[in-house]
Amino acid sequence: MLRISWTLVFVLTVFLPLICVEAQEASVDSDLEPAVGADAEAEELDTNRFMSKLTPDEPLYFVIGWREQINAKFQFSFKFAFMNPQGVLTRKAPFFSHVYFGYTQTSLWDIEEESKPFYDTSYKPSLFYRHKNVHRSESGDFRIWGQTGIQHESNGQGGEESRSLNILYVEPVFEFSHIWGRGHLTVSPRLWAYLGTPDENPDIAEYRGYGHLRMAYTGRSDWQVATTIQVGTSGKGSMQLDGTWPMDKILGRNFDGYLYAQYFNGWGESLRSYNERLPWQLRLGIAVVR
Repeated sequence: MLRISWTLVFVLTVFLPLICVEAQEASVDSDLEPAVGADAEAEELDTNRFMSKLTPDEPLYFVIGWREQINAKFQFSFKFAFMNPQGVLTRKAPFFSHVYFGYTQTSLWDIEEESKPFYDTSYKPSLFYRHKNVHRSESGDFRIWGQTGIQHESNGQGGEESRSLNILYVEPVFEFSHIWGRGHLTVSPRLWAYLGTPDENPDIAEYRGYGHLRMAYTGRSDWQVATTIQVGTSGKGSMQLDGTWPMDKILGRNFDGYLYAQYFNGWGESLRSYNERLPWQLRLGIAVVR
């Protein structure tokens, strides 16, 4: 019995560490692939979670026109819902699930100039509350929703070309379905108040006023005509007309997006020239979101 015990001790002492080392290495090797896969899966999950919260806000487009020389205008815009709708805070206060961070950038580009400079760019970060279901009629033909928030706008310049402003705004949206057949009409007035009066553009209300009105009609073939009108306190204002047509109606299902025509007439197409009236401008291009 004693001999068997010492034999067992010898076997355990000599061979067990070797068996454990090999088992540990095998375990590490077998766990290595799942660990890498788990990291990749977690990264993909984070990416999907981020992208699901990142959505377009204002129209996204690129258009080219001619006014004394070739120029372009483009805009991209997004909003991000940074509150988790399943979180404790949003479950107790659902208000926070409708809060967004928004960012819109609009640029005017002098393509024909030698160095291809950007004439002006407006950077517009914002924080706003948006609710898509304020009221809906029983027939579903009429709906009210809206948003309110605070927005900063700046052209990122210094010295005499510096322009900036801050506004607090409210924007109700009225939607009417089955207009003139199967058409859809959206009316969205935006009213704002200026927060402070920057020294570089203290008279901007004379040209931009305290609000604008946007109306958009979408036809049965998904074409759309929209107009945005604003009038300053001095009677000087501007009007922009937008026309879009789905590219898949013309070029087949190989293309998404819209053919886009934009007409602008009035004062202050850009923040830099808010108090200037240039000749009317027509540009053509494409829109990804209208």
